Amino acid sequence: MNRVKLSEITSVITKGTTPMTIGFNFQDEGINFVKVESIAENGDFILNKFQHISDECNVKMKRSILFENDILFSIAGALGRTTIVTKDILPANTNQALAIIRLSTSESYPRYIQYVLKSEGVYNQFQRQQQGVAQLNLSLKNIGDLEIPIPPLQTQMQIAKTLDTAAELLAMRKQQLAELDNLIKSTFREMFGNENEFDKWDCTTIENVAKVTVGVVIKPAQYYTQESNGVKTFRSLNVGEMSVRDKSWIFFTPEGHKTNNKSILKTGDVLVVRSGNPGTSCVVTAEYAGCNAVDIIIARPNLMKINPLYLCAFTNFPHGKNQIVVGTSGAAQQHFNVGAYKAMTIPLPPLELQNKFSCLVTKIEEQKTLVKKAIDETQCLFDSLMSEFFK
Repeated sequence: MNRVKLSEITSVITKGTTPMTIGFNFQDEGINFVKVESIAENGDFILNKFQHISDECNVKMKRSILFENDILFSIAGALGRTTIVTKDILPANTNQALAIIRLSTSESYPRYIQYVLKSEGVYNQFQRQQQGVAQLNLSLKNIGDLEIPIPPLQTQMQIAKTLDTAAELLAMRKQQLAELDNLIKSTFREMFGNENEFDKWDCTTIENVAKVTVGVVIKPAQYYTQESNGVKTFRSLNVGEMSVRDKSWIFFTPEGHKTNNKSILKTGDVLVVRSGNPGTSCVVTAEYAGCNAVDIIIARPNLMKINPLYLCAFTNFPHGKNQIVVGTSGAAQQHFNVGAYKAMTIPLPPLELQNKFSCLVTKIEEQKTLVKKAIDETQCLFDSLMSEFFK
């Protein structure tokens, strides 16, 4: 397959600017002004993230006026994010963080070029160009010098169509997962009321319905190991909203695990993130019983009073999150402590109703597991296609 420099088939347009630098302000309406944050990871435009400029400002910034089928490529911020300008967002302009790549030949297909720019091969070229630099800082010359594969136009169109089909399937399955997540939230509200309806039930504190402790916080790294006989250990990265994130594990040595027996987990324990995204919580399933934990809250519910999945949902959703926001500290990184979690007020509906909610959540989680597997398989397919097409 022929390889050409991107500059041989496109014009890499000079970067834009910020309106304020030439004496103009943003306004409520007018010409769309596209920034990196206006572009989603999948390349869709996020319309409510557009700012707007006047016609006069747009004329002053004429070199960065956008045209249909222009390819935008971020060279700062979310590096490498890319999209294609569509007719429905025009007229539009952009700033210096987005390079404008404009096709100069009818033998190139915009969607194909966009996929090439998202390929591993392009990223590796950037890495080589920036060797020894701590953070990639791309120039227009870097982009123009990219060597990319260019098959005949019909082949480009077919490749783009194939990748679009896989990408659409992936997006659909991710939407299914989001809808299942929303179903759990709506079910909780329907059964127990919204975050402002605590008076529907008797209330208590979490301390009265669960034993609350914390994982290892003092020099946990001294217990880490890479050995195969290590004990899987939870940290914030492994705690998702209502489910375990089964990746990026650390491991304790058997001796370290035994030393920290107070933080050995049991089925039904509720794990709550303390730092970063405080309040995010999941329930320990039988698969993870016997693991250890680092710097996360461990709540062991009194099963005669409260269902673990009810406590977990309460903690994740606005019912509990609103109290967690009040209880966090630290300007640079939000931090939530054990005492604040113990003191949180929680409605206590009849255990029978909590258990009914738990059964519904379990069924939904089973569906989520199937969808997650399908997402992984589709992502694998998409990645293999990208690798095959853009070797």
